[in-house]
Amino acid sequence: MANISYVTPARVEDAECRRWLEDAIAAGKPGPEIQAIRAHVPGVMRSFTKTREWIYHSGVLDYELKELLRAYIALSADCGYCARQGTAASFDDRDKDELFNYEQSDRFDARQKVALRYADAIMWDSQSAATDEALWKELREHFSEPEIVELGYWVGFTFGGQRWIKTLGATQGELAEAIRRESVEVR
Repeated sequence: MANISYVTPARVEDAECRRWLEDAIAAGKPGPEIQAIRAHVPGVMRSFTKTREWIYHSGVLDYELKELLRAYIALSADCGYCARQGTAASFDDRDKDELFNYEQSDRFDARQKVALRYADAIMWDSQSAATDEALWKELREHFSEPEIVELGYWVGFTFGGQRWIKTLGATQGELAEAIRRESVEVR
């Protein structure tokens, strides 16, 4: 069981937050268990959901690049919960090997590779992310400044969120069990 209890939809007083939680349960994403934990604080749930809605599904960068980065972050940061969502869930060992060795892979174009390199720098060596002139030159060759802002923000938002999720000890399927138990108790 997770380190923080799940708030079931029946216990969410804020109608918008309840809808978001119900939507997550129906779609399986964003992670229903994590949304049920965010539901303890409606402002946290609102902040996450609105940010994700705008930047992940809109914004200036293409969705496919953001999903590639989300999958890469989940797999390289070893967030088991997040790795079972979206594109990352469909990756077999060969796909993961190619992703982890993106620099040598023919699967990724130059734009994707520099985005992945920037993600690595943000996650594992922020000093390099700030001072690597070659990285910044290449970023500017492939992305506009607004795109670089969104790229960096997306990596930080995703990586930070996934690091926090790991601390929760949540497991997919636990929310469904909590809802089932709650409905039995109400009877």
